[in-house]
This record gives sequence, structure tokens and C-alpha cells, in this order.
Amino acid sequence: MIFESFILNLFILLALIIALIFDYVTKFFSYWYIRHVPYKSAIPLFGSDYHRVLGLRNTSNEVQQLYNQYPEDKFVGCIKSRIPDLIVKDPDAVRKILSTDFSNFHCRGLGLDKSRDVCLRNNLFYSEGEKWTLLRKELETLLKNMNSEIQDNLHVCLSGINGDTNVQQLLSELLDIVFKDLLIGNNIEGSIITCLRKQAGQRSFQDKIKWYLKNIFPSVHVILGINTAISQLYHKYISVMCDTKLYKDIKKREMVSGEKINTKSKKKDTDDNCTFSVLSLFMTEGYLPCHNVLTSLLYELAKNVEVQERVRSNNKQLELAIKETLRLHPPYSVISRKCIKMYTFAEDEFLVDRGVTITIPLEAIHRDEKNFSDALSFKPERFENKDDVGAFMPFGQGPRNCVGADLAIKIITDVSSVIVNNFHIDTCNMTPTELRLVDKDFGRTIDNDVWLKLRPINRM
Repeated sequence: MIFESFILNLFILLALIIALIFDYVTKFFSYWYIRHVPYKSAIPLFGSDYHRVLGLRNTSNEVQQLYNQYPEDKFVGCIKSRIPDLIVKDPDAVRKILSTDFSNFHCRGLGLDKSRDVCLRNNLFYSEGEKWTLLRKELETLLKNMNSEIQDNLHVCLSGINGDTNVQQLLSELLDIVFKDLLIGNNIEGSIITCLRKQAGQRSFQDKIKWYLKNIFPSVHVILGINTAISQLYHKYISVMCDTKLYKDIKKREMVSGEKINTKSKKKDTDDNCTFSVLSLFMTEGYLPCHNVLTSLLYELAKNVEVQERVRSNNKQLELAIKETLRLHPPYSVISRKCIKMYTFAEDEFLVDRGVTITIPLEAIHRDEKNFSDALSFKPERFENKDDVGAFMPFGQGPRNCVGADLAIKIITDVSSVIVNNFHIDTCNMTPTELRLVDKDFGRTIDNDVWLKLRPINRM
């Protein structure tokens, strides 16, 4: 009905627009209620995500809060903006999602492979479909054929150390050498690794906004043409990519297979572009997680001297200590997936629709007393009995598990072995009472300085 009054017509039109918008943003607010899944209530525009939007909690803390709030339930529902999200707490259900029923959940659903950012559009973590399959295959072969021997010049960084030490700074110096040998070679100044590492580790307010858009509103991130922090160094280093060891390894692989790592759908990306994107992947999803796991490992060994002594005398004990560190301080606190077709959780008699997102709370599962006895304590000996660690999955599971897990374990083992075998590691006055962890892209990073006392071991 059209009224003669312009103001009345305008008022009715605005009311209709507001009603349509309200209906759109609240369409799924009762999604979990009708499925009898416990859930966090939502508000328009923010969904259940208002604590994260307002900066009161990061993703990991928000998920942990919901995980603990419903201790007896296998699933917890929430709403991300307006899309239903299911937090899966049950390890058996997690294994089905990541492995048995992978075909239903192979997608992350971020769509960032359409980004103008060369590092995002060629990033294995953000790729989907055929592109992901090709990238995964090529990276597996590349990693398999890499020479990952740790060089003796690590000892140069350790010479003269005696007393209170910022272990994050020390580990950065060691890992700079490791990743230079692995990716750059001797033809280029190794400071490229240092610059990329510092850029990748930035957490300014602007970077936090970009991160939030990239992970919560990826389409907005793509439309605005936003670049990640590490991509800002693209023009600075692209001219030297062809001289890197990584570039030569990629070209060698292409000559053997006749395939390009940047896939047929991205012919516009040159070999230099591709090399830089793979290099950035190694830094963000390789270097930074290794750095944080090593920091956590040394911190736990300093607090548990008896474990440290066992580790120093037995390589098997070091392996157990690394696994326990990965359990308590996993490199990835959550894994995200997207349901690509209707799926039924048979045992619990409810289904989720296509487009629903899935959150797997790895850190919370690892710290749950139902899955690990005395879960908050550092007890490497628990891994001597493999039957007791069925919920252990620091690198994920199934076809989309971490492609560089074996290389990461080798780097962590070799670097920590050099330190443990040359120093007694103790706490000091500046050692923090706990590690303060914050989210960084898919993973976690330690946000406070970790000081430990390193005393050289006297060899007779």
C-alpha cells in the first residue's frame, strides 16, 4: 500500500529494510537450539563472536571458554557473525571429521586463494580443491628431497653464553641459521630470513585488524585487496628469489615432474612469485611454530630438572619431552573446517547443513582430564604407553594434516639437542610464572619474554 504522505512511505520503507536486514543477520540464531546442541546466545551483527570483536578474548580463549562451560557435552554451538559454527570436543568425532569423513570436510571455506596477495593465493593452508591437491603433492616432494642437516655453525651462536638468557632471542639466532641453510643457501645474504621472520611476527593493531578480517570476513579481505605483513617485503626480495636454494629445488622438481608448483590455474604467477610464496609459507607455518615449541620445551625443561636430566642422557627421552610439549603447547590451538554437504552425526542424532563451519579445539582437547590424566602437568612419560594418547594430534590428522610435521620435529629435535647437551637450563629471577600465548594466524605465539639461566656443561 502506498500512502500520500512521503514521510510515512519513507518510514515504512525503512522499517521494511531494517526488518529484512534483521531477518538476514539472525536467520541462523536458533540453529543449534532446534538441534538440541548447547550453544552460546548470539546478538545481531556479531553473532556469538562479540567477545572476540570487542577484543575481550582471542579465538583460542573464546573456544576454551565454551569448551569448559559444557564439560559433559561432546559438541557446543555458536554463531560466527551469522554462520553456525560447531565446536567438536569428542576426539572420536574429530577423527571422523579429519580422516574417515574427510571428503565432507576437506574445505576451510576461507576463499583466500582469490586474494591479490601472492602469499595468500599460493598458500597451502588457504587453497581448496584441485589447487590444494597439486600444492600438497608438490610440497610433499619438495620437503622429502630437502637437505635438512643442521650445520655445526649453530655452536657459534652458543659460544660465550653463561647466565640469564632471553631464550627467544637465542632461538631466533639459531633458527635463522637453520632456515638460511634450508631455504636460502650461501649465494644470498642470510639477513633475508631475519627480515622475513621479524615481519611475520609483527602484531601491531593494524595487523590484528587484518588478521581478523582474513579469518572472520575473508571476502572483505579479498575485496579490499589487503596484503599480509610478510607480503610487504615482496618487492624488496623478489629480484633475488632466483638465486635461492629454494628456487633451485623447485625448478629441479619441475624438470623431473614437468609440473609447476603454482598450478595451472595461476599461470600469471612466475617462478619468482611462487618461490616467494613458498618461502613465506615456511616462515609463517614453519619457522614461527618451531620457535614457539622450542621456547616452550626449554621453559618446561627448566621447570622440570629431573626430566631435563633424563633428556640429556637419552635421545628417546628427548622425543617424549617434545611430544609432551606439543601436547601442552600445540603450535595450532584450533583447526577449522567447513561442511561442504549435509552431514549427520549418527551417534548423536543431529545433522549439520552445507556451509556450517567446524572448530576443532586441539589445545582444549589436549588439556582435558578426560583425555589425559593430570593434563596440566608436564609428564613426558605418558607417551611411553601409546594407548593413553589417542587424543594427541598437534599437527592435525588425515589428508590435510601438517605437511611439514616431520621436518618440524627434526628441526626441534636437533636444535634442542644442541642446547640441552651443552647447557644446564634453570629458571631465574626473570623467568615468567607462565607462558602468555596469543593467536597468530592459524597458530599461537608466546607474547611475553622468556628468560632462563643457561650454564655451560663442563666436559672433561
